[in-house]
Amino acid sequence: MAGMFDFTPSRRKGPAQRMLAATTLICEAAVIFFSVLVAHGLAPEHRAVTWTVGLALVVLLLVAVGMMRRPTAAGYWLGLVLQLPVLLMGLVVPAMWVVGAAFAILYLVSVVKGHTMDREKDAVDARVLGTDGRG
Repeated sequence: MAGMFDFTPSRRKGPAQRMLAATTLICEAAVIFFSVLVAHGLAPEHRAVTWTVGLALVVLLLVAVGMMRRPTAAGYWLGLVLQLPVLLMGLVVPAMWVVGAAFAILYLVSVVKGHTMDREKDAVDARVLGTDGRG
């Protein structure tokens, strides 16, 4: 599946793929925290659930960022899976339907295009410097 949805982590040192995906997830975690504050006021009868689920989602998004340092695709896949609960925050905060969809698209683009950018940089490094950019 090296085509459209390539979640294979780049092997470059300081890859664009990780930088873009991690930045997206960190921003998303901040937005989720603020949406929990909004939900706190919108659904006072469900405050305990809202805070528990919301903060767990924030922590899991940050865990996915940390996992991206490893040479496996697990962190990228976790970030993708977490897009669904982010989107489902729209059940409590209706604006999250739009914000969650925007983040899901942004995340997919950052992972896929970041990998493409890293592959292109590897090709240039190999052609110009005689190296693959991993050093």
